[in-house]
Amino acid sequence: MTDRRAVMAACNNADWYAMMWDIHGLRYQRTPDAFCAIDPPPPYHSWGTLTSPTAQVDDLFAPYRTHPHFGLKDAFNQRDWSDYGLTPLFQATWIWAAPTFDAPTDGWDQIATRDELAKWETAWGAGSPTNTQQFPPAILKRQDVRLWGRRSEQGYDAGVIANLSVDCVGLSNSFGDDMAAAAATLCGQFGAGRPIVGYERGRDLDAARSVGFVETGLLTVWTKPG
Repeated sequence: MTDRRAVMAACNNADWYAMMWDIHGLRYQRTPDAFCAIDPPPPYHSWGTLTSPTAQVDDLFAPYRTHPHFGLKDAFNQRDWSDYGLTPLFQATWIWAAPTFDAPTDGWDQIATRDELAKWETAWGAGSPTNTQQFPPAILKRQDVRLWGRRSEQGYDAGVIANLSVDCVGLSNSFGDDMAAAAATLCGQFGAGRPIVGYERGRDLDAARSVGFVETGLLTVWTKPG
């Protein structure tokens, strides 16, 4: 049985996708089962992401599945997508926590200007294989999104983004050392009592668990080989 908190996180992730398409001026469609791109996605995003563990999306994705870069996020490991010509890219874990974090956030600033955003994205994207701007300045005008960075001599050495949904707040795009508790505190404050959700893997998942997040389910990102 699918954990309802994983469904909550998957729907928040679809809200994130819609926000990203909006700030890039891209077209998309949403159904009760999924988010589906019409225009090709920004870097690090799939063409579609599921929001229901019983999603029926073949008709929804049919017009786009032949695109050479088509991929999707199966938020509930619903099925084998190899019949779409896809292979698993990575698996990750949905996480959830109550908004009770109270870690020190001294040295953290909300990102509010174009210059701050440029410095933040430079720090966030260190080692990125693409030079494409991920976060245009339009993100700073969104009332449902907040970015924070931890100040350093070079700009920022840690950061996180929160995005609001009706029933939760998403924590994503975090980077830096020893920042999990502060990032969760900031997201929890922005969520104003909503639980905190997201997904992580590897060391980032270990860090989230170490500060109190619990695992609520698995997801798999599928993509076309090459």
